Amino acid sequence: MNLLKLKDIKRGFFKNPVVTIGMFDGVHRGHKSLLEILKEKAIEYDGTPLVITLWPHPRMVLYPERQIKILSTLEEKLSLLEQNGINNVVIIDFDSDFAKTSANEFIDEYLVNKINLKCMVVGFDNHFGFNKEGKYDFVKTESTRYNFDVAHVDPEFEGRDAISSTNIRLYLELGDIKLANLLLGYNYIVTGKVIEGDKIGRKIGFPTANIETPEYKMIPRVGVYAVSTEIDGKVYDGMLNIGFRPTLNHITLKKNIEVHLLNFNDNLYNKTIKINFVERIRDEIKFSGLDALKEQLIKDKQTIQNILQSHK
Repeated sequence: MNLLKLKDIKRGFFKNPVVTIGMFDGVHRGHKSLLEILKEKAIEYDGTPLVITLWPHPRMVLYPERQIKILSTLEEKLSLLEQNGINNVVIIDFDSDFAKTSANEFIDEYLVNKINLKCMVVGFDNHFGFNKEGKYDFVKTESTRYNFDVAHVDPEFEGRDAISSTNIRLYLELGDIKLANLLLGYNYIVTGKVIEGDKIGRKIGFPTANIETPEYKMIPRVGVYAVSTEIDGKVYDGMLNIGFRPTLNHITLKKNIEVHLLNFNDNLYNKTIKINFVERIRDEIKFSGLDALKEQLIKDKQTIQNILQSHK
């Protein structure tokens, strides 16, 4: 992937650029429809499909007190974009100063004078610039002034639901992994580093890898999940728990994420692993003790094996 910072772009870097701008959080089915049109337009203009995205998320900068949770880390987003055939990405280092940039200034200084765009693809809820001025009607007006074309992309729906990052976050909060995955078009991903835990799982025959994720990463609802886990290019079935481990009587306000991998016995400490959420099977429960917990985990393992086998 050709990855560049906006500040480093010079006119002529890209041949006949066809541009879209957005967060692309989750790179869901709605985004994929837009990206397909972007690539089609690039062929039409004999040009380069170019995605301009922002990092960090503007709400993380402008409203830190709201503690927004996002679907994709930057690395996850770039990987998803690449999987969708996007090989050129420009990143805006978003901060409070850049937030003051008007939509007109952005078009004039960056899109026209630096990138020299030929066409801009605009999603149904797309906006950029100070006070979100850069919506479709504004871009359409400016395109006449600066002599570039504009393509508008309508929303994608699943039933009555518009496919959006906001709706996907809602379903993850509710624990509705099936519906979240349906809107995403793939199994929800959490990438994290394996850290040392208290090793209680080993004592009952279910050793777990404890996963550390960024504070801003959207974590699904507390409960037990069927997952597949990618480690060093190989995929392993797993049973994952998100929660507070009430059976152990530990007082903690932070969600623990721990995965037991089936048919895996190697050391994982400090490795980065990628977890794909397939299905939620139950709530987290407080058991009378470790024996009762182990009994339930044996049942969970069989349930999860059946679920994962049905997805193969």
